[in-house]
Amino acid sequence: MDGGDVRGLDLGGGDLGGSGWEFGPLRGGFVTEVHGGAGIAASDSSFERAGIPLRAARNVPGAVTEPRGATTAVAQQRPGYGGYVAPILTGLLIAAAGLVPWTVLARLNAQVRPDLPWAGVVTLGYLAALLMWLNGSGPPRRTAEPRRQLLRLWPRRTPDAANAGSLTLGAAVALLGLLYLLWIMIGGLSPMPDLTAFPTTSYRWSMFIVGGVTAGVVEEAAFRGYMQSGLERHDRANALWITSLVFVAAHITQGIGAVLLLGPGLFVASMLYGTLVRRTGTILPGIVIHVVGDLAYVSFGVLRGGGSLLFVR
Repeated sequence: MDGGDVRGLDLGGGDLGGSGWEFGPLRGGFVTEVHGGAGIAASDSSFERAGIPLRAARNVPGAVTEPRGATTAVAQQRPGYGGYVAPILTGLLIAAAGLVPWTVLARLNAQVRPDLPWAGVVTLGYLAALLMWLNGSGPPRRTAEPRRQLLRLWPRRTPDAANAGSLTLGAAVALLGLLYLLWIMIGGLSPMPDLTAFPTTSYRWSMFIVGGVTAGVVEEAAFRGYMQSGLERHDRANALWITSLVFVAAHITQGIGAVLLLGPGLFVASMLYGTLVRRTGTILPGIVIHVVGDLAYVSFGVLRGGGSLLFVR
């Protein structure tokens, strides 16, 4: 059809009042989808130019027509609870799939050949494979593109800055830097850690490096990737704070005291990471800042800048 005809009109079987009809945009007006005769709105001129008798259009159950030249907007329906539950559970599952293996392997490495950082090597390989799968590699092929879109590993051509607020990219990065500086200062008030459970130099270094990398990669992929992306498809306006609230709650594994002390900062950090994703179209900046920030916190907040503590004499 040329530009004056119906675009995207699907008239496969049945009469106009039946279920399953789908109408695309029409010149001079707009027709939304009709499923079971619900939710159609268009101008009279749209039907006439499409060659559909106006009386037939008015017989569609649920159809709403306006006078010539007018267009009626159909209010967007609010998503059901499933639109929130599925992305949240998916994000939490990915977080568990990424963090639990490292926790188990690290403890095992302390007992089995602690002189060799085999747990760190295995974990890094596993993280690479997990990230590739989340980004669309591997079976099933029918879910490859949806997985790639949810992860947002590589920048989109047009970043999604909708509802990102007035906070600029530079301001978000600067605020994250200040937040990590505050955490380092708070960490300096806590007692020095007992590293006797870390028996060798190689084991300590693997815990330090791989622990920071694992947390940064997995948490950004799970929360700012899959969870936030999934929530944005159903409720874009509230996706950031919902993701951030779940992100704080997920740290309950560190104890209630840690959540109460660090919860407000974790919430703000998650909001800033989510803003970075919307400004850039990718989780990569968040991964880099998250990893560097965690390593800086352990180096200066926990170890007080004493890198010598990572060496066993």
